[in-house]
Amino acid sequence: MNLTKLVQTYILSQKIGSPIFISDIMHYIEKYTDEDKESHQVRKNVNVILMRIMKEDKCLKRFGTGVYYRDEIEQADESGIDSTELIERTYIKDKRGNVFGYLTGETYLYKLGLISNNPSEIIVATNEKRKGNIETTDVNFKLMSPPTIVTNKNSRYLQILDLIKNDLIKGDTLQYNYALTHYMNNHHLEAAKLIAFAVDFYSQKVVLRAAEFINNKIYLEEQKDEIIITIDSKKQNEVNKTNRSDSYENE
Repeated sequence: MNLTKLVQTYILSQKIGSPIFISDIMHYIEKYTDEDKESHQVRKNVNVILMRIMKEDKCLKRFGTGVYYRDEIEQADESGIDSTELIERTYIKDKRGNVFGYLTGETYLYKLGLISNNPSEIIVATNEKRKGNIETTDVNFKLMSPPTIVTNKNSRYLQILDLIKNDLIKGDTLQYNYALTHYMNNHHLEAAKLIAFAVDFYSQKVVLRAAEFINNKIYLEEQKDEIIITIDSKKQNEVNKTNRSDSYENE
């Protein structure tokens, strides 16, 4: 298969609006192209092919340097690029699974189900902050520097430690601790590593709070069934209160 066909095949395999990075195209065609050919020259050829496709086929759009996306040619209005996926792929994780950032702050609390309202601003701690904010029209986000270089092995630990550092407990402390405990268990995170990362990259105050959380985690695991019943009961009480409030308003 020639280079043009390879590029076209990759583009057509992507969803409408999904970001198409030249780096991903290069990774895709590596297994098909001549190993003796210089990567720099192949990339130049790919750039030329993409420009040609854009002129001949209105469904391919250029978002910015090295980033393209497919659009619906039949629609009168452009659907545009998927901003949420663009942010994730640029600052959090690429298609090959390499992690270089993570959600933090209230964005992460929402993902854990600890707050009900989706925050208006996405906050991302990332190694790629130097790239600067990409311009999106429909997503408000902020970049921050992580406490250390983010990797596949430490990103989930840093997420938890950021919450502890910023004291972002919302509502019931029991539910907060249970959510973090469930998250650690679900992703097979180790208590010893959480403390080790806290010691290496956070303040003494965070280390002490992390140790306190681990003690609560052990208790929660020992009392798991009763804790779930307690949390479910509290949730039901909140629903009942909301329903009573709604009925008063209706009266």
